[in-house]
Amino acid sequence: MNFEWIGHHKLLRIVRISGHIVNDEPLRVGAGREKALFEPIDLVVLKTKHPTTGEEIPLIPGSSLKGLFRATAVSVARSVGLDVCDGTPGSTCLKGDEFYKLEKTAPNEIEEKVSRIIEGKKEGLGVCLNCLIFGSPSIHSHVSFSDSFVEGDYSLGYRTCVAIDRRYGAAWKGALYTVEYVEPGARFNFELRAENLPNYALGLLASIIDLINLGVVRVGGMRSKGFGRVHFDGLSVSVYSPIPEYGVCKGRLNRLDPIDSHVMWRGSTGTISTAEGRDADEVLNGLKAAWNNSLEILRRISDEGWRWSVALECEKS
Repeated sequence: MNFEWIGHHKLLRIVRISGHIVNDEPLRVGAGREKALFEPIDLVVLKTKHPTTGEEIPLIPGSSLKGLFRATAVSVARSVGLDVCDGTPGSTCLKGDEFYKLEKTAPNEIEEKVSRIIEGKKEGLGVCLNCLIFGSPSIHSHVSFSDSFVEGDYSLGYRTCVAIDRRYGAAWKGALYTVEYVEPGARFNFELRAENLPNYALGLLASIIDLINLGVVRVGGMRSKGFGRVHFDGLSVSVYSPIPEYGVCKGRLNRLDPIDSHVMWRGSTGTISTAEGRDADEVLNGLKAAWNNSLEILRRISDEGWRWSVALECEKS
């Protein structure tokens, strides 16, 4: 067993986590001041047109959700001793030109790329787990987030705020502004799609979902002013794999590499295997267990400059 999931040259499986996001506090994902030039409000909520009614409805962009998950993944990974990059422009594991010559000359460029990534700093590269999950210059992301549109009834609220003069403790002259937000109780659709991710990487994502549910991680702006607490509702997990050995088979979601662990599967099986309700909760708990079980080897890989071949050596011994 190797790390072929790192490359995108073969479809091993697609795991989809879907459900709803419900805001427990005012939610503000803003469109910027320039969008409010012709509005009586200074800071408006980002909206888009409903595909059938044409009504403008609030949304949480998939790009915002991905950024939130990646930033949280950095904090979580570092808290367990993994040396991961920030994932921001100019602060990623790769610059974008590391494989340029390889792409021009190698007949099997993808296999060569994966081989060099596996060898880490030994090959002059060191690609952290977060860059493999969320992408980096020269590496396509293994996870994508759909835009989350509000569904059903919702209402918008408005709050007038003012900046405070830190010296005098009084309102700052000319600093009065009004913000628009989505009132608590709105439901947004949610879909996360992971291609070729091992169970432990999915477990990292499941751990982030937990942190959001707990209110440790919040969504949108003005989070220090009582905004942004949300929770996930009615999550389901579905798996598609053209080859059973990479997907759900014999009552388990199979592992993808030497670090990974099998996860007990609860739910329906077939071309697309689906777990809902309590079954989905059990699968997500199993994925989090796979994440925790992988940490000892991941720390060794990280300590050696993200030389993933450490896991192959451990497997042989």
